[in-house]
Amino acid sequence: MENITLNDIATLFGLAAGAAGLVLGILNYLRERAKVVVNLQWDMKTMNLPQYDPKKDWGVIRITNTGRRPIYVSHVAIKLPGHCEDSHLLVMEGLQGQKLEEGAPPLVFPVSQEGLNEYAKHWKKLRAQ
Repeated sequence: MENITLNDIATLFGLAAGAAGLVLGILNYLRERAKVVVNLQWDMKTMNLPQYDPKKDWGVIRITNTGRRPIYVSHVAIKLPGHCEDSHLLVMEGLQGQKLEEGAPPLVFPVSQEGLNEYAKHWKKLRAQ
């Protein structure tokens, strides 16, 4: 059996510290990245909101930053299924662009369902982006 020298101990310690630093760096990167959750709900009614007609059905797009880095929402649109003539429906209120910080309240965009009857049979296939 060979004698273990101080150099061997320092080498093993350096190897363990380097591996631990790599693992912590990867975990920190995964924790710190931007994460965005976009929800789309259909057939909503309004109550006590004079700017929205309570007789109409509304869709609601909600954008939430669940990550730790700020994000910039440049536009809001509804992606239609591939067999539709158009590919996207742009939400005009979402064109101004907004920065969404960590822990900020979600951005909410109401969408009138008026004129969207042709897509009603595909509600579950429509995606907000």
